[in-house]
Amino acid sequence: MRIGTYFGIPLKVNPFFFLLLAVVFFYGKLVEALLLFAIVLWHESFHVLVARLYRLDVLDIELLPFGGVARLDALLQLNPQVEWVVAIVGPLSNLVLVVLAYALVPIIDVPLEWFDFFIQANLGMALFNLLPALPLDGGRVLRSLLVRRQGFKEATSVASILGQVISLSLLGWGVYGLYLGQYQALIFIFFGVMLYWAARQEQKNASYIFLRYLTHKKQELRLKRVFAGRELVATEETSLGEVLKFFQPPHYHLIWVVDLDGQILGFFGELELIQALFEQGLGCKVGTLVKYKL
Repeated sequence: MRIGTYFGIPLKVNPFFFLLLAVVFFYGKLVEALLLFAIVLWHESFHVLVARLYRLDVLDIELLPFGGVARLDALLQLNPQVEWVVAIVGPLSNLVLVVLAYALVPIIDVPLEWFDFFIQANLGMALFNLLPALPLDGGRVLRSLLVRRQGFKEATSVASILGQVISLSLLGWGVYGLYLGQYQALIFIFFGVMLYWAARQEQKNASYIFLRYLTHKKQELRLKRVFAGRELVATEETSLGEVLKFFQPPHYHLIWVVDLDGQILGFFGELELIQALFEQGLGCKVGTLVKYKL
């Protein structure tokens, strides 16, 4: 739901965030709810700031109960060297607020309960977002590390599955807390459900994002002219889907094709793969794409 703009960027709020604010308000914590809103916005502002430093276009910002999502039109997910930096600054910004709060305590007279709430809110948001699970910041850092050793789809799958496992753990902990009569455990159920849904969405969107990347690469190659390269070797009976599993963005890939005896038949580039992907699909055999025969 869009509620306005933030420095010219459309600002949206997830319905679950409103639900969280409603719960806080129900317990007579309106000011705390507004402060929580400000902390989340502060967290997300640093994602946007660093994205802008890397000259990435920010489409919109959506505030979530555990932070927010800055949607970028530069396929950030497929540039691991940049993604982890943009992701990590969110939790770090909350830790900066904690340090500043302790530094200003001797100077500014703040009631102890407000100070405790401010510290707990920032620490909670930072630590929760550092969990190695998509779509949290920690999950994005994890994916940026995994994608250097395995394909984007596999890295996304690992991080999103971790997200689902952690969400189910939170859900189970919340149910157990309710069983013991601890009604504040509802917050764990809330976060568990929210995180599970978001992690599932990340996993479903992985293929779509990757196809966007392949299409984007052709235009990017024309503009940048020079890319770091990476070579792959595949047998002539290997499908495009199998080759894509080993892609490691943002490299430009050259695929060497060999027969079953290991003899080199030739090679083709990533642009030829993109064209074949859209014309023939994932089942296309790489042997039919050999453009430069030896």
